[in-house]
Amino acid sequence: MEFFDEGTANGESKSEFVYRVLRDNILNGTYAPGAALYIRELSSQLGVSRTPVKEAISRLAFEDYVELLPNRCAIVSRISATEVIELLELRESLERSAAYYAALRHTEADIMEMQQIHDYHRTIPAEQKEAVAKCDQRFHMAIAKATYNRQMYQTIEKVFTKMVRVSVAISQARLPDSLVQHTNILNAIREGNAEAARRYMSEHDQDILTSVKLFQYQNIHLFRS
Repeated sequence: MEFFDEGTANGESKSEFVYRVLRDNILNGTYAPGAALYIRELSSQLGVSRTPVKEAISRLAFEDYVELLPNRCAIVSRISATEVIELLELRESLERSAAYYAALRHTEADIMEMQQIHDYHRTIPAEQKEAVAKCDQRFHMAIAKATYNRQMYQTIEKVFTKMVRVSVAISQARLPDSLVQHTNILNAIREGNAEAARRYMSEHDQDILTSVKLFQYQNIHLFRS
């Protein structure tokens, strides 16, 4: 675990540093759902006072990563199975439209951005799950940006933000299929084939839904209804 150092904190406040470390450890599974986080222990481990730990945990609670308990402790929240499925269904509905409009409205700069992200995605080792998931999101957001529909972009961004824990969890297993599917989507958008882009995106998101349902079945202890 990282230790706060005034000289190497890259301008982060102590609260931001603690938040980043705790959030990263929740996303990468170091702190599994149900794990207890004690303020005194974290303060000692991270080399900060209790105040920034309390502030970071309060922020994580607001974002539903942890549940606060009265005894100076927080519990890593289990993931809502129902909410994840609802978000994925919403994502599929939004993104198939985004792919359609991106195929009609994209610029050469948009295609170049998508291609660069896609090429970089191929270079990330599968075991670097957070990096894989982050790059995957960048690719999808580049498509959303190419719709030139601000409301659609912002809504898709919110959906990705809410399901980041599951996205990281399944990213390693999904990487080979995602890369193939992203290639098909990108080529259809590049060619201006809106119907094909919509179809490929819909198939991609439905495949993700299947992967998430399998992950839920195999890891039922991580989820709540």
